[in-house]
Amino acid sequence: MAKVEDQARFKRVFRYYRYIEADAFAQYLHEMSLKGWHLKEWKLWLEFEKGESRDIEYAVEVFLKGSEMDVKPGADVEEYAEYCRAAGWEFVDSRRRFCIFRKIAEDAIPIVTEEERFKNIRKAEWKRCLMSVLTGVFILGMSAVQLSGVDAVLILFSNMLLLPGLTLAVLFACEILQCIVLAVRCIKAGKKVRAGERPSYGKSWEKYVWYAMAAILLIELTVVWGKAGGGGSAVTLWILLGITATVLLGIEFYRPARRENWALQLAAGVGIGVIWVIGMGIIFIQGISQETGLVKVEADGEIILPDEEKLPLVLTDYTQTEEAVTLAHYSELSSVFGTMMSGAVEYGEPSSEEDSGDGTDADQGWQRLAYTVYRTDIPWILDLVWEEELESGDPEGYGWITEADADSGYDRWQAEKVMRRDWEENTVYVRYEDAVLTLYATEPPGGEQIDIVREKLGL
Repeated sequence: MAKVEDQARFKRVFRYYRYIEADAFAQYLHEMSLKGWHLKEWKLWLEFEKGESRDIEYAVEVFLKGSEMDVKPGADVEEYAEYCRAAGWEFVDSRRRFCIFRKIAEDAIPIVTEEERFKNIRKAEWKRCLMSVLTGVFILGMSAVQLSGVDAVLILFSNMLLLPGLTLAVLFACEILQCIVLAVRCIKAGKKVRAGERPSYGKSWEKYVWYAMAAILLIELTVVWGKAGGGGSAVTLWILLGITATVLLGIEFYRPARRENWALQLAAGVGIGVIWVIGMGIIFIQGISQETGLVKVEADGEIILPDEEKLPLVLTDYTQTEEAVTLAHYSELSSVFGTMMSGAVEYGEPSSEEDSGDGTDADQGWQRLAYTVYRTDIPWILDLVWEEELESGDPEGYGWITEADADSGYDRWQAEKVMRRDWEENTVYVRYEDAVLTLYATEPPGGEQIDIVREKLGL
């Protein structure tokens, strides 16, 4: 019963205000006092105590000697509070660089002049903005370093790899937008101060753009990673978010002193960083294992795959072989830009030179077919894929890859361009309006066989 009465007596409200919203913050506290709810403490939340309805004027000021790491009043704030009390303002609580006061004297004088208030708010906001931008640059830089070893084409065709980078980029763009809007608001407020007017530091709409984008992108990550990782990736993501939120909110609720808070934040940052590195590794492994699958092969050479992962093309679709399947591989990636499908199948076992004596007939019975099909409606991505494939086929730039001769039957590909290696005709590169095909075969298709390959691959 006492617990119920206690809950009715106190109200906890989660609110976040930027420094440039100081007036909106004070107005909110004033409106709550008119409803009989008076601010008692500022923990993780704003805690109000039920009382008589009173018309209390609040002042929310920015104290530059404070720190973004402050979660409770320090010695400097307490000294500042004594000064303000002498001016007719009672100190209530503080967090970050915010200090909250309530008016206790009818003849109370303003805590600071309008010019000082403007300078304090502007300086605090730009410090916060600079720190946010630098943090964003650091995170984007670390992400770029982590992805530097990954093929750009692979990133473009995998939502698992592409979406996190796009998410960080969009959120960083929203942060830049907030800085631009801040600059505009500071210019307008500065003009009013110089004209002897009082600027209003009301609610800012741009932070809600960041909130909305963060929520949308988080939902997208959950859906995409959940689909790619069979649900496990999405669960892992939310576990990571839960651990991070629990640690950071726990520190906020505990309200340690500044020095202690720095140590806790540092330890938490290192610990959370390690957890995220491990967690992201698990997420990508789960996603890749779902997107890429090895084909199971029975002793009689029958390819066994779930219906949705069957190889669209095998060697026996256009030619014959007496060898059994010894290895088969299939993978498919998809993103907002297009799809990338790869398949490979081998027949027989390649022999070593030692087994064959002189090595001339070492791999006579072994055959292999491998292909990759990229599909996209975006021209520049198709150009990138085409250039990357040709470069990988001739990494030293010796000019081994040339345009195929139409008289040799390559015109049956009905493509915009067909290239092949001069020294190895087993590999062919085919460019269509919306697709690129790279195909290697120990027995390359020719004539009507090319028609079969095109039909099987949907080209």
